[in-house]
Amino acid sequence: MAPESATAAAAAVTRFEFTHLPATWLVAPLLALAVAAAWWGWRYYGPAPAGVAGRIARSSRSLALALLVLLAAGPAWRTTVTTLLPGRVVVVVDRSASMARTDTPDRSARIAVVAPLAAGLATAGAERGFSVDWQGMGGVAGVLPPGVPTATGQSSPLGSELERLVAERRPDLLVVVSDGRVTEGPALSRAAESWRGQSGRVAWLAVGSTAVEPELWIDEVLVNREAARDELEPVTVRYNHRALGGAPATVTLLVDGEEQRRVEVASATAAEAAAVVPEEVRLEAVFRKEGPARVSVRVEQGGRSVTQDLEVQVRARKLKVLILGHRPTYELRYLAQALRRDSTVEVEACLSDGRWRRWTAVCTLPSGPERPLSPAELAQVDVVVLADLPIDALRPAELSAIETAVRKGGMGLLWMPGETGAIAGYQGTRLGALIPATLPDASTIARAYLDQAPHRLQRSAVAVAKGLLEPASERDWPDLPPLLGACPVGEASPGADVLATDQDGHPLVVTRAYDAGHALLLAVDDTWRWRRNVGDTFLHRFHSQLLRFLASGRRNANLAWRLFASPRRVTSGEAVQLSLVPVGAAPEAPPAGVTVSLTGPGGQELPMRLAADGAGFSLHLSAPEPGAWIATVTSGIDPRTVDRADLQVLAPGAELRDPRADLPAITAFAEAVGGQVFTDVPALLAALPRDLRQAESVVQRQGWWDTPWALLLITLLLSVDWGIRRWGRLP
Repeated sequence: MAPESATAAAAAVTRFEFTHLPATWLVAPLLALAVAAAWWGWRYYGPAPAGVAGRIARSSRSLALALLVLLAAGPAWRTTVTTLLPGRVVVVVDRSASMARTDTPDRSARIAVVAPLAAGLATAGAERGFSVDWQGMGGVAGVLPPGVPTATGQSSPLGSELERLVAERRPDLLVVVSDGRVTEGPALSRAAESWRGQSGRVAWLAVGSTAVEPELWIDEVLVNREAARDELEPVTVRYNHRALGGAPATVTLLVDGEEQRRVEVASATAAEAAAVVPEEVRLEAVFRKEGPARVSVRVEQGGRSVTQDLEVQVRARKLKVLILGHRPTYELRYLAQALRRDSTVEVEACLSDGRWRRWTAVCTLPSGPERPLSPAELAQVDVVVLADLPIDALRPAELSAIETAVRKGGMGLLWMPGETGAIAGYQGTRLGALIPATLPDASTIARAYLDQAPHRLQRSAVAVAKGLLEPASERDWPDLPPLLGACPVGEASPGADVLATDQDGHPLVVTRAYDAGHALLLAVDDTWRWRRNVGDTFLHRFHSQLLRFLASGRRNANLAWRLFASPRRVTSGEAVQLSLVPVGAAPEAPPAGVTVSLTGPGGQELPMRLAADGAGFSLHLSAPEPGAWIATVTSGIDPRTVDRADLQVLAPGAELRDPRADLPAITAFAEAVGGQVFTDVPALLAALPRDLRQAESVVQRQGWWDTPWALLLITLLLSVDWGIRRWGRLP
């Protein structure tokens, strides 16, 4: 909100005074002294000319003496200009997320009280002569925008913000609009200590209820974004509730509007009324048709209901993986067996030890070619795995066919360096250009694997943003047995992403898009060590995510653009970037701009325009209100050539732990600074001071004693006296 100004008023008063007299009662003695001087000049004048001339001369000398006495006292006109300056009222409004709660008597948001307060202060300011400056706090500092501001702050550092306000401003009246909740930094008591000794007044408009209201919300829904048709897909639902007692919950899973699963969840009563109780439910979904599918999760408990939607892509055919290796290593054997047990995957494997042969023990089909590497055969493959295979094991035509299948056909390519370091031999070739990072020579790679140094895999921020390498709920990747030996990875190629590192930050999984397809370098080849006592659980989860990610080019072969949010899961108010990038080569004539619409809870739509960013387009924005949001292209490019992107916005966690207004802290602050606490706008307006204006006076004096006119008058009187005496020839 723009500052509301009140005009200053000025008034001037002029009066006569004697500057050199410290008190007004000295005027009488001064006048008596002037009369005495005049009488003395008349009485002891000496011989004077006779007649009228003598009386004029005598009077001139007497008057000159009297004026000299009066001028010595400093007669002057004193003008006092008094300016009434408008009072300064600073209104600070808490914009933290808790201010969005609708627990006021009229069931509006806490922050909505700004509207009647602004109207009341505007009227009172005009009547009582003060200006209003509106500022935000609660993690969203700065001048308030017009209208009712949004409450999106992730935390409530009210203590430090008020302390800083005291140091920067000296308002005549500070009005604080807040629920008093502090979730970050010092408490309000510290700000009260800083305020002591200030002359300004403080009025706190306390909003929000002190009662704990029942609440239910969904934190997140986890589901494989690349799902297979007609297969069971796990869905994990994490939700929270407060003050709902022991009421059971009903969790319903819907796919494209049709109910698939409904489970009853018994909930324990919280130890404290304000405590948040987290719950986790595991369901399974079956997708019956190919393409985008809408997954909806509805949680009902204690008469409340919340819903969260998200979108997944469903594949109609099985994922086809071709494994090309030199020999049957432990990693290849256990990986192939895990994929064989996955009904959504078809495995074809060929080995080149001695001669090319089909690895029938792990293939899912009973028969097939010994080296299915022709363009027609590769067109049926989603991902090719090159596992420690020397370059001379492949013919030049086969190398070219693999490269073409990746760049133009959208096939995925997984590089798996092994103990021999044979993958290093591809560098410098056309197919080697698809390695997303530099590698040392073969001997260096071999020594690194023999070193047996332990490596614990950790997801990178990029993997989290892309939703890749999601760990199992039982154990995260760093908690699994360490991997012994890894290929040393040098600098990542331009445009490549590091999806995982070890505990020392060394890259273990690096990927990059190459035109229509993707290639990925996996620097470890002993994830089979994760099978101990758990079978394929972690090995399959790790590799299946990477393989389906690499196969995305096949599925999106008809899509020219990719729209995504980074990060995909974000807290309300945090920074997020929408990016639109070409899937393959950049178009020769890119559009000037692209318009995207964000559709959120309740059908709310936020149109926004993306600006050119390299070969694509991007936009930086603050995450909107909590809920599931879908970004779709509306203009600039053909919407049929780009998929939709999803953005999951979470409510700030710290702001939800205890939503009650902290009236004790507010009252203690007001008592410490000599302020007042109000719970409604009319009471605050009625208690405003009648006049907050401050008077500033400027005094101007126009003296007589030091003016040319006073000197001229004295000189003239004495000259008349002297002239007459000279005319009468008197001494």
